[in-house]
Amino acid sequence: MSMTGRFAIVGPEMEDFETPDLAFCQKPPRRKPFLTMLSTPDSLARTVGDLDFERGELLGVSNQGEVRRFQIDGLDVAIKQPKGRGLAWTLRAASLKHEYKAYQRLRGLAGLPVCHGLFPGPRLVLNFVEGQALRDAAIAREDPYFTALLALIRALHDRGVAHGDLKRKANLLVDLQGRPVILDFGTATLHKPGRHPVNQRLFRLIEQTDLNAWVKLKYGGYQGLSEEDRRLLKRTGVERWLGRLRRR
Repeated sequence: MSMTGRFAIVGPEMEDFETPDLAFCQKPPRRKPFLTMLSTPDSLARTVGDLDFERGELLGVSNQGEVRRFQIDGLDVAIKQPKGRGLAWTLRAASLKHEYKAYQRLRGLAGLPVCHGLFPGPRLVLNFVEGQALRDAAIAREDPYFTALLALIRALHDRGVAHGDLKRKANLLVDLQGRPVILDFGTATLHKPGRHPVNQRLFRLIEQTDLNAWVKLKYGGYQGLSEEDRRLLKRTGVERWLGRLRRR
């Protein structure tokens, strides 16, 4: 990833996401948007398909692809597009589709980039968010930022989305009003209703991982916790194993 000025857009790591839909990943004819939010103007859908992606301002590069900034029809947007060829490209395209599904569930929720849709390319179009990466911000644990962040994390969970990578401070912004913004849902776990015990067990695990991440972000570790915050912390076996591995 990379940062420019006071903003940061970061792509997710290639981890757990749905099995690629190969039909989806075929590059469709231009001008034919396939997944858009209801509020997306037709003019935006047409323009995104015709963009010369290389001419956009490069905001970040990750294992998922590139993110570039464009001004389109009065909108300031960040567009994600997969990179590479063959199977690598197919997997990254599937990751963008998965991220779009997460944004569909989270539509209207403050504290996230507004998603305008997924277009041929594929290209995921999000509102550009200006702010400072949490890792570069000096925020005390008593700051209201962390109370607002916990409320936002719980709101994600209520909508059936567990982020799973919140310990990575690059996935969190402090916007110009000092409020939290969560980025990058390419590896999020989406809760499936009905009889899906494996998915639901995984969701509960990642849900707890998000809460553990909040505690670590607030305190910089797991020491000196208040009694209230200590009740939130339930480190998973995987987290404990990774912690021991890093200390070697």
